[in-house]
Amino acid sequence: MKLRNLLAVSATAFTLLSCNDSDNHPTPGKGELTPITVNIKGNADTRALTGEETGATNENNINSLEFFVFNSDGSFQKYYKPASVASDNQYTFLVNAGSLTILTAANQNLGEPSPAPASLADFKKSSSYKELSLDGTNSRSDISTSLGFAMAAEGTANVVEGETNKLSLSIRRLLSKVESPKVAPTNEIKIPDAELLKILGLGTSETVPNDLKWAFKGYMVINGINQSLAFEYENLTNWERFATASNFKTTFSPDGATVETVYSVKSDDNSETSNGFLPAGYDKPVYVYENIPTMLQGGNGQAATVFDKDEVVAFIIKGTFSGTGVSDVTRYWRVNLLKDDAWKIFRNSIYRITMQDITTVGWGTPKEAEEEGPVIDPSESSITIDIEVAKWDVRTQDVDL
Repeated sequence: MKLRNLLAVSATAFTLLSCNDSDNHPTPGKGELTPITVNIKGNADTRALTGEETGATNENNINSLEFFVFNSDGSFQKYYKPASVASDNQYTFLVNAGSLTILTAANQNLGEPSPAPASLADFKKSSSYKELSLDGTNSRSDISTSLGFAMAAEGTANVVEGETNKLSLSIRRLLSKVESPKVAPTNEIKIPDAELLKILGLGTSETVPNDLKWAFKGYMVINGINQSLAFEYENLTNWERFATASNFKTTFSPDGATVETVYSVKSDDNSETSNGFLPAGYDKPVYVYENIPTMLQGGNGQAATVFDKDEVVAFIIKGTFSGTGVSDVTRYWRVNLLKDDAWKIFRNSIYRITMQDITTVGWGTPKEAEEEGPVIDPSESSITIDIEVAKWDVRTQDVDL
């Protein structure tokens, strides 16, 4: 299992495509051989998001590129990997003329398909980012310093012999990132007194302290998936997992108080975590692959849509209550990352959570919070999200605990 500012990134593409021997021989029956120039862009016009920020260098860099060309009938035409860098982001190589679909993989080193894929659809379903496995090192700041972030794009071009053929592609990262949750300045405790008295250890005849405060003490990210498809599926409509992909399951001690393994901090060193929780001031993102949880029950009339809680990417929030006669009473809350009526994690996106009012008493152990029953999509918690191309798209969500 193992979020509204927009990060504008200009990915610097480093490859000048030179023609190799295979470029000089047309493929029989597939049109005449002609050059095409592909312009790789790392930014594009935005839609429906409110701001921009620049991503970290290792989030933007392109260290290698590969091109996969498919004919109009979906058959595979050629593979091309540039041998040297290009400062102008222009890549020219020879293809057989015709209506083509060109897929571009950045920082992935997928290699030439062997045997040749039977169809474009088959290739999309079988292509993976081989070099990066999000298996607990995902919150480390050096996640991709050597390889670069996995990115991909696809586009179509009608390549005509004797004409200038150009195609611009805007690449998108396959990963998304989850930033440290923040507490709204207006954060208030709005829990019924009877419920507060019980968890604070006060008698029913006593009163809730007037100076009672809630403090954010830490968080962890659960249920991240460990493998991604490499190429684009619009709005994830046709997205499907690899057979080998799975969500990283959080485990606990029998009493639920001790966190044994968790997606966001599995390999972090002990000096940065406390019982599996990242501190409230943790300044590194946690990276996740796009994810669509399994729907257990579809929404129908009065019935709610229910998802498998073990596949919904979520926070476990740690907080304490303190005041007169009350000293650091620790409780835990689960915050699911939402998207409209489906709980999706989209690639190339940032997820930011702002914690608003505290409206429930939470749970006594991390395990109780993690096991908070099946996930039902409450309309009052949903947000509208648009997918942007080739930029970090910021997903913003305000939540009451």
